[in-house]
Amino acid sequence: MTPSLREQRAASAVLLGLVTLVTASALIVVTTWMGRDIERVWEASESVRAAEELEIALLLHGRERRLLEVTGASEHARAMREAESQARYWLQQASGHVGGASEALLMEEVRREVEAYFTRGGAGAGATPSPGAPDPSLGPILELTERLVSLNINDAQDRLVEARAWDRRANILGSLAVLVLLTGVGVVLWAERRLVYRPVAALRQALVSFHLGASWTPAPEVGAAELRDIARAFNEMIARLERQREAQVSFLAGVAHDLRNPIQALKLAAGGAGSGLLPPERAQQRLALVERQVERLGRMVDDLLDTTRIEAGQLELHLEEHDLTQLVREAVELHRPMSARHVLELQVPEHPAPTRCDATRISQVLNNLLSNAIKYSPEGGAVRIRVMPADDGYCVAVTDTGVGIPSSELQSIFEPFRRSSSTRGSIPGVGLGLAVARKLLAAHGGSLDVESEPGRGSTFYAKLPVTTGTSGSNSSLKTAEETQGVP
Repeated sequence: MTPSLREQRAASAVLLGLVTLVTASALIVVTTWMGRDIERVWEASESVRAAEELEIALLLHGRERRLLEVTGASEHARAMREAESQARYWLQQASGHVGGASEALLMEEVRREVEAYFTRGGAGAGATPSPGAPDPSLGPILELTERLVSLNINDAQDRLVEARAWDRRANILGSLAVLVLLTGVGVVLWAERRLVYRPVAALRQALVSFHLGASWTPAPEVGAAELRDIARAFNEMIARLERQREAQVSFLAGVAHDLRNPIQALKLAAGGAGSGLLPPERAQQRLALVERQVERLGRMVDDLLDTTRIEAGQLELHLEEHDLTQLVREAVELHRPMSARHVLELQVPEHPAPTRCDATRISQVLNNLLSNAIKYSPEGGAVRIRVMPADDGYCVAVTDTGVGIPSSELQSIFEPFRRSSSTRGSIPGVGLGLAVARKLLAAHGGSLDVESEPGRGSTFYAKLPVTTGTSGSNSSLKTAEETQGVP
C-alpha cells in the first residue's frame, strides 16, 4: 500500500534519524576508546618521565653524599637534602601514574628500596665508595626504575598500536556512514520523485490537456495517498462534467422533440380550425387539443424557468401556514379527470396537517408527482396518495403500479436532465420536474425520496416539517438550500 505524504515524510525522518543515531553512537564508541588509549599513553609517558627524574635525583644524592663525606662542605649537605626532596617528589609522581597491577607491584618495590636507601644513608651505614665510583646501594633501585621505564614504554607502544587500529576503524566507519547517509538521501529523493513529483506532473498534464467535449486521458491515480485522492476527485469531476454535458445534449434533443410535437399539433389544429369546414363538435375537440398542448408547453417553460432561477438562487418562497391535507386534496381533484384508466385513491388523516410552506410551490411538487404517477403507468391502474405523520412533520406518499425505476437510477433521476433509461424513448419529458421538486422541498426543510421495483411501480415520499426555521414571510431558495445543506 502506497503511504501518504505524512507517512512518507515520517519514514524519511525515521530513516535518516536512525542512520545518524547509529553513526553517532559508533563514532562516540570509537572516539571513547581512542581517548582511553591516548590517556594511557600519556600516563605511560608521565610515568617514564617520573622514573627517569627519580633516577637522576638518586644519582645526584649519591654523588653529593660522597662529596660531603670527603670534603665535609655544608653545600654538599644542602644539595643532598634537595636531591632527596626531588627524589621523593618524583617517586610520588610515578606512584600517581600507575597503569596496572604489575606496575603497581613494581612501583611498591621501588618505593621500599628508595626508603631503605634514604634510611641507610641517614644512619651512615655501609661502606662509603670513592667520589668517582658509583654507589653500589643504588644498583637495585636503578634496576627497578629501568624495569619500570621499560614496562611503561611497552605499554605505551601497545596503546599506540591499539589507537592506530581504532583510527582505521573510525575511518572505515566514517566512510560507511557517509555512504549510508548518501544512500538514505538517495532513497528519500527517489521516493519523493516517485510518490510526489511524477504524480504531480501527471496530474498537471491531465489538467492542462483537459477540454470539455474533447477526448481526455484520466489522471493516473498513483503516488502518495493525498495525490491519489486528488487524481480520483479530478477524474470523478470530469466524469460528472461529461455526464452533465451528455445530459444537456440529451436535454436539448428532448426539448426539441417535445416542442416539435405540441407545435405540430397546434399547427394542425390551427389549420383545420381556420378552414371553417369543421363541425362544432370537431372544432371543440381541436380547441381542447390546443389547450392541452399549450398547457404542456407552459409546464415545460415553467420547469425551465424554475431550474434557471434555482441554479441562480433567485427563486423566492412565500411561507405561510397551510393545511397540507387540503393542498393534497386539491391536487388529487385536479388530476382525476386526466385519465379514465387510472383510479386515484386518497388516504388522509381526519385532523388537519398544518405546515408552514409556499402553497404554490408545494402544489407544484404534488402536481409533478401525481402527473408522473399517471404518465409512468401507461397501462392504467391505481394511484394511491397518502398523507402520514413523519418525524417532526408530515409525509405525502404517492404510489403507482407503473414501469418502475432500476435500482441503479434511483438517485440519478433527481439530477437535472436525467431520466430513467427504460422510459427515455417511449414517454416524453425533459427530466426537470423531479430535480425542481426535490430542491423546492429541500428549501422548505424537507426531502424527496423514492422506492421502486422495475415492473411493479414506484413510491415517492415528499416530507415536510411542521414548521421551518426561516423567519419572516419570504425566503430565497438559495438561503434555504445553504441552511439545509442541499448539494
